[in-house]
Amino acid sequence: SLADYLPQLDTLMFQKDLGSVLDKTQRIRELVADLAPQLGMNAEQVLVGQRAAELCKADLVTQMVVEMTSLQGTMGRYYALNSGEPSPVADAIFEHYLPRSAGDQAPKSLPGLAVGLADRLDSLAGLFAVGLAPSGTKDPFGQRRAALGVVGNLMEWRQDFDLREALQAAATRLPRELTLEDLENCLTFIVERQRNLLLELGEPFDVIDAVLSAQGHNPYRASQAVAALSVWVKKPDWDTILPAYARCV
Repeated sequence: SLADYLPQLDTLMFQKDLGSVLDKTQRIRELVADLAPQLGMNAEQVLVGQRAAELCKADLVTQMVVEMTSLQGTMGRYYALNSGEPSPVADAIFEHYLPRSAGDQAPKSLPGLAVGLADRLDSLAGLFAVGLAPSGTKDPFGQRRAALGVVGNLMEWRQDFDLREALQAAATRLPRELTLEDLENCLTFIVERQRNLLLELGEPFDVIDAVLSAQGHNPYRASQAVAALSVWVKKPDWDTILPAYARCV
């Protein structure tokens, strides 16, 4: 069964200060429950998410994925179904990798979304905690892609979500301390990915910066505010509305 591969994950290193991939899956499992209230998950969805989290990396040590890494998640889903796991668990194993690239689909299920968020936030918080924030063009752990996945999925799901609170939850599970400075740097890094995303969508940079400075910790809420404010700044009387509003506040 897929679960039989779990002990081998202990021999697969995620990062020397953050432990093995097995350690990581255990953190993801706990973090899914931490994130559940923010995501509005019910008890059954939490159980599905936690089981998927336990198994989500097990296919990495299977021969098929060792030879073709692009099959990770796809084979995990297949092995899970063959092992008798419920289809929602198997689907969440596959979906937690989504989106795999720009333009790819978002997860379709809430457990899949939760496991994907927990996986990415654990990586980001952990790597910032051990001093491995990306620098320049170097990003060996794919942190830019992870941050884009977090932001993109929350926007796609139209999901209110406090990233600062989620990173604090991730920090409590880490074997290394995430300082307040590291946490804020990590949050800024994620917000910067959203800034790039909104610029690509053609939103005005001054509107983006104004909104993200206040609401960057909540990607969906920020994207909504950018869209709304963009409409207002294009109005012909905006230059008179803004000073009048500023005097009121």
